[in-house]
Amino acid sequence: MDALKPLWCRKVIIVLWCSLLFSAASVADIAFVVRERHPMAEQIAKTVSQSLQIPSQLFTLSDQQVAWSGFDAIVLLGDPVLDAWQTSTDSPVVAVFVSRESAQRRSAILTSAIYVEPPLSRQIELSKVLFGFDAYLGVIVTDAFTASAPNEVAKVQRDDHVNIYPLSDPNNLNRTLIELLADNQALVGVYDSELYSPSNIKNILITAYRQNRPLIGPSSAYIRAGALASTYSDLDDVSKRLIEILSAGLNKKEWAKQDYNPYFQVRYNEQVGRSLNLSLPNINDVVKALTKTEDHHEFP
Repeated sequence: MDALKPLWCRKVIIVLWCSLLFSAASVADIAFVVRERHPMAEQIAKTVSQSLQIPSQLFTLSDQQVAWSGFDAIVLLGDPVLDAWQTSTDSPVVAVFVSRESAQRRSAILTSAIYVEPPLSRQIELSKVLFGFDAYLGVIVTDAFTASAPNEVAKVQRDDHVNIYPLSDPNNLNRTLIELLADNQALVGVYDSELYSPSNIKNILITAYRQNRPLIGPSSAYIRAGALASTYSDLDDVSKRLIEILSAGLNKKEWAKQDYNPYFQVRYNEQVGRSLNLSLPNINDVVKALTKTEDHHEFP
């Protein structure tokens, strides 16, 4: 009888070791993956977990020996995580706080995604609310943006009060910008990191304001730089949309296609508004107006 004890003990040790190794999958049904731990990531994981009443766990890319396929869903937070993700898994993968360009580039590994930037059509509608529906609006688009978002460009191009200015050669930016500012009441920016790069944005803003023309967008990150206004989705908006996607996907096996966030806010640069002698409407009223417009139209 005593001779059997070592074998029995070894079996217990193996079982315990296996349970520890795969504990992540058994404890948490949703895995949130970040480049490094951050209060914002912890908050969204907590909010989603509480709303869906599903346990979750936060990981970093450096965490080892995680049984990813044991999770009901995996949520990747941010472009760096999406770009670095190389794990093959049968679990649904959803990306948030990622650009449309990154999500499209890695669509083969994604079940769904929420783009971090606002759609161009929403920025156009914001501009109409601010300047009037008869105001002419100019948009500069590079060949790369047009190729990656043809439906989005085509949609706004159908508007008689929106003028599209193609930019094939970056060296022609100043000439194109001056032409646009002469014929339009505002410049509406697209989410293009090369066109609205740190080296270009200062020149764009200075040139625009010399002509007493504001820049709308291309995202709320440009408000501090000198853009007049933009729409954006905050943490609550992203959490709300993510909860919807996970709920439908996990309960009904209906996963939403990667797309822009239908929930959003509006942000102003009040100082720029005063310098341009503009009276900006109440932000809450603007959000309601834009939401009502989008309720009757689908995103491109």
